[in-house]
Amino acid sequence: MERIPITTVETNVRLAESMIEYHINNMHHAEKCLGNRHLVEEMICGNFENMSWCCEHSPVEGTVDIGFLPSSGKNVKHVTIPVFTNFGVVCTREKEKNYKITWSYSLS
Repeated sequence: MERIPITTVETNVRLAESMIEYHINNMHHAEKCLGNRHLVEEMICGNFENMSWCCEHSPVEGTVDIGFLPSSGKNVKHVTIPVFTNFGVVCTREKEKNYKITWSYSLS
């Protein structure tokens, strides 16, 4: 099998963060809470404020562009691969503020 050197990899996908945050803040969803209402045995750390969190998922669509150097020449060639996957997002809220996306992860 011939090895082809990859020169660049560029991801052109975007998670619609503002739309997800709007949805979380304006729709009913399952909410969880960490804070001083928990028993000491259940606490991860006893020195934190109440924090509400929830999870959602969102489809992500875009492309991944790969640049490579073929063995037959010196010019870099490019290939574009379509991407369609789902991302999970975790949103957190401190006290009475709005939910914000804290982190996200690919489900594929």
